[in-house]
Amino acid sequence: MKFAIVGVGGVGGYYGGRLAAGGFDVSFIARGKTLKALCAHGLSIESALGDVRVRDLRATDRPANVGPVDAVLLCVKAYDLESVAASLKPLLHKDSAVLCPQNGVDAIDRLTTILTRGHVLGAVAYGNTLRVGPGRVKHVGTLARLRIGGRDDPAQEIAAQITGVFKSCEVDAQVADDIDAALWRKFVLFSVMSAACCLSGLPTGTLRADPEHRSMLVRGMCETAAVAHAHGVKLESDIVERSLEIVDGMAAESLPSMLVDLRDGRPLEIEHLSGTVVRLGNELGVDVPFHSAAYGALKKHAHV
Repeated sequence: MKFAIVGVGGVGGYYGGRLAAGGFDVSFIARGKTLKALCAHGLSIESALGDVRVRDLRATDRPANVGPVDAVLLCVKAYDLESVAASLKPLLHKDSAVLCPQNGVDAIDRLTTILTRGHVLGAVAYGNTLRVGPGRVKHVGTLARLRIGGRDDPAQEIAAQITGVFKSCEVDAQVADDIDAALWRKFVLFSVMSAACCLSGLPTGTLRADPEHRSMLVRGMCETAAVAHAHGVKLESDIVERSLEIVDGMAAESLPSMLVDLRDGRPLEIEHLSGTVVRLGNELGVDVPFHSAAYGALKKHAHV
């Protein structure tokens, strides 16, 4: 299969780097300092699961230079989804897959109305993969899990093919039988951890160890789960407990990407995290005080 990685940050760099190291045909679409670094030095990944250094890779800022591919891993921020998707046309043929690992739960809906060729798939990435410099990714801890799926049979068949490729590169990848449930499972965890770490300024380990903060995590997760239930999403009855188990298994020093963005002065994806919970909560009559407070405090840092 032929791949294009659009956005070479933590997620795109890590999973694209694994594919390239596995010998697959991968093109990286980047810009600015990242593009220069990829062309000059390649891509490096530091990880407890095995370091990677890929030299002589294909990198460009023009999708037309790549041409049609079998799968696009669209690793841009949630607030840039529509604008970047509009540039993907040269990469797509009728059976191309566009994988959306954005934080949030609405990427498939947002892109389906824009992309007229190919199949839009959801992609759920678990793990702390950080861009630490142009062309340099650090994977904190050992959690690196990818779940891929679509909403119809053709999309699921393509998801199975892509999953097989990732598995051959020793990536923990599986097809999600219900991609919307898979997205919301992560959302129960990530929507809360992102907001809580930004509000407190604390890394995962310190946050989860403090009884008051841990209680806050539980309240926030219960709110997201209640909104999911009211929205018709089928989640396990113990989804909050499962989410806390994942949090407890994360490296103590791990940071949600939104806290990294806050510290670096970049716009936050808060509109697509707590903002989504608040909007759906209002529509569905679900009280979400944690997310309302978090959204109110952090929306001044949102992308405009």
